Amino acid sequence: MQNPYDYIIVGAGSAGCVIAHRLIQATRATVLLIEAGGPDAGLLIRMPGALGRVIPTRTWPYMTTPHEATNHRAMTIAQGRLIGGSSSVNGMIYIRGHRSDYDAWASDYGCTGWDYKGLLPYFIKSEGNESLAGPLHGNDGPLRVSENRYRHPLTQTFVRAGQEIGLPYVNDFNDNAPEGVGYYQTTTFNGERYSTSKAYLSDVRDDPRLTILSDTEVERVIIESGRAVGIRARHAKKGEMTLHARREVILSAGAIGTPRILMSSGIGHRHHLSEQGIECLKDLPVGDNLQDHLHMSINATLKEETSLYGEDAGLRALRHGAEWLLHRRGLLTSNVLEGGAFLDTADEGRADTQVHFMPVLDTWDDPNGIGLGRTHGITLKVGHLRPASRGTVRLTGPRGAKTAAIDARFLEAPEDLEHQMRSLRAGLALLDTPALAGVIDDIFSPPEARYLMAQNANDNRRALEAFIRQYCKTTYHPVGTCRMGQDARHSVVDLELKVHGVDGLRVIDCSIFPTLPGGNTNAPTIAVAEKGADILINAA
Repeated sequence: MQNPYDYIIVGAGSAGCVIAHRLIQATRATVLLIEAGGPDAGLLIRMPGALGRVIPTRTWPYMTTPHEATNHRAMTIAQGRLIGGSSSVNGMIYIRGHRSDYDAWASDYGCTGWDYKGLLPYFIKSEGNESLAGPLHGNDGPLRVSENRYRHPLTQTFVRAGQEIGLPYVNDFNDNAPEGVGYYQTTTFNGERYSTSKAYLSDVRDDPRLTILSDTEVERVIIESGRAVGIRARHAKKGEMTLHARREVILSAGAIGTPRILMSSGIGHRHHLSEQGIECLKDLPVGDNLQDHLHMSINATLKEETSLYGEDAGLRALRHGAEWLLHRRGLLTSNVLEGGAFLDTADEGRADTQVHFMPVLDTWDDPNGIGLGRTHGITLKVGHLRPASRGTVRLTGPRGAKTAAIDARFLEAPEDLEHQMRSLRAGLALLDTPALAGVIDDIFSPPEARYLMAQNANDNRRALEAFIRQYCKTTYHPVGTCRMGQDARHSVVDLELKVHGVDGLRVIDCSIFPTLPGGNTNAPTIAVAEKGADILINAA
């Protein structure tokens, strides 16, 4: 029989790598870290500019079910399936969200100690910022946060455009200001991606107390007499495995994977598990409260051939590749999403809209094919930050091979459409500035954009609504499906991230978020993992 480990961590992603690092560093425990995907080796993963090639090949094939509010479309929700998880495939943008997001976790959801004051030390603890210091930033943490080494001239034009509509130029998007335009800081270092695998796992990878098992998909947690004692998994080559934990099993498989494993283990809505032929061991609202950011791509062609189009082919690609390989500089050090903006379109004292600017057309995330045949252009990804709609994750498929059915219910709440309409108008206003209008040839997405930007257009609203419903897409930020709280009727884990009513089982990942932070979700996930690891260590 296999010797038990002290801890089994399911998911070697943005959270799991943090937890493994801290447990090995601070305790004498043995740790098993399990990942469904493969290793994060490969130049394309390390190369920031190659993210468009990595996302389609190293992610879970998660798709939403069609929904009426989004014209019965199925949407992809890409999530990393490799060591480092989504931090190994994402856009590397370091954004925390506004302090009010976390204060609401405490005031509105009873998550005492998880407000901004309670989480800020863990943002700081994780962060190794190369240029920002002071009370809001860390300089000695494992996660390297850097300035862009390459800035495309069109990104500079976008930043000027933001100032032309009255946005202040900012160096720090994480200082809780209500608005701003500037350049994103990224989780990169010396021209390379700095995932949690690189930041956290590399320091402990060779420790004999840590075992890393990749290409292993966890089917369920083994629960005996109300306690988690191990997991059942399937290795790609070795087949079925039973692995035991002396102390705890920690689920860090993300907002889709974690609820799937819990439900397959008999933890979830009793009626749903019964329908799936699974004995309910603990009746909890697993899979509820799914939230994700939506965005729309505003696309425009250019008067001159100045975008990134064609830079990934032929002699140009060879030149860029050689420059990166030899010197770790140049275009391939860019995360492409170099510039951004936060806008307070609701006049509530905090940003409600985020813009990601791309100095190239968004053709690889274009399910409707609206950019087909176009060459040089720019894209503004614009979207509302705090959706009211809530979806679900449920099980589907035959017993022993359960997969996740994702009913996201995007735009189901009427106010979400109003919010997205404001965000879309804000993005169109940016294109109407002297800086961007001077380089743009044609705004082709949304169609008839020039007409929509005109004043007093009677069917302006109807056209904007039609565009949003047909062309909105996710930003790959799913959270909330195992949310934290004190009441087991409405939450899955308590304030110490223990699954209600099940000993030896915790969830530490973005699925415990009560609500979405107002921005990208990787930095918040890492901070939550840092705090969760602290709780684990103090309980050991």
